[in-house]
Amino acid sequence: MIRAWLVDGGAAREAPADEVIARVLAGAGNGWIDFDCEDEASARAVLEPLHIHPLVLEDMVSEINRPKVDNYGDYLYLVVHSARWEAERPMLREVDIVVGEHWLVTYHEGETRSVAAAHTALARRPDLLAHGPTPLLHFLLDVLVDNYLPIMDHVGEAIDALEESVFDPRGERIPEHAVHLKRGMAALRRIVGPERDTLLALTRDEFKPIPADMRPYLRDVYDRLARVSDLLDSYRDEIATLLELHVSVVSNRLNEIIKRLTVIATVGVPLTVVTSYYGMNLQIAAYKWPHGELYVLAVLAVTALLTYAVLRWKRWD
Repeated sequence: MIRAWLVDGGAAREAPADEVIARVLAGAGNGWIDFDCEDEASARAVLEPLHIHPLVLEDMVSEINRPKVDNYGDYLYLVVHSARWEAERPMLREVDIVVGEHWLVTYHEGETRSVAAAHTALARRPDLLAHGPTPLLHFLLDVLVDNYLPIMDHVGEAIDALEESVFDPRGERIPEHAVHLKRGMAALRRIVGPERDTLLALTRDEFKPIPADMRPYLRDVYDRLARVSDLLDSYRDEIATLLELHVSVVSNRLNEIIKRLTVIATVGVPLTVVTSYYGMNLQIAAYKWPHGELYVLAVLAVTALLTYAVLRWKRWD
């Protein structure tokens, strides 16, 4: 699907892509062309009048790019990634952006919240495109980075829940949940780190399509993405500590069980000696006494109590 917007005379309206490109090249307005799930041939046919480099068109339709920014003089090629958290892992979606002096091109596979928000906002706020495409670029990046923050909140709450359950004897699945979170954050870190560097590059005085008055706004987006990166590093350390703590708790719990079993076995050793003695096929006087069995039971009870008393005195229990 291809959606194209044209802003001329202070009003924004949707128009065919070829009309938008023709008006933009004639200097009669600013335009935005959005590609959703289009193949390379369609993109080439539509964007041919803009003379975009073939490598850019090839990279746009592939989803193997890491975040980056390439400078082609009159236009920039950016690769960023949107994210949402689903089923204990992040769902990442690549968004390719080409920004020129009077036009903006986006390409993505499937619905993306930042692009959908831009379509909705542009109908009400034509100023996003009226003075050039960089305000719209800022809006896209701003919404995209904002969508990372709920993911950080979710991961933080999940880690807090794991920390509260680490001392629960029924928390057998703590390592499984922790590993899932760790893998999800590792996937995010592989994207957020290069994306942060990409946004930082946009804030410098390097690129012709980015006017100086837009750099402070882009720097604000960079600051929030840097906060996301710092939180990911912090959460990674917390999960590593949590896994170590879980192993320590399980080890201590196992030691306590072994300790109790050892006490029971130690108390039983003297009883085994006494019962073995009275179990021998010999004439033992106690058997001829009145109530001799009671004397034997008394000896067993006293032996067990003395053994346990010695263990308590030595603080071995």
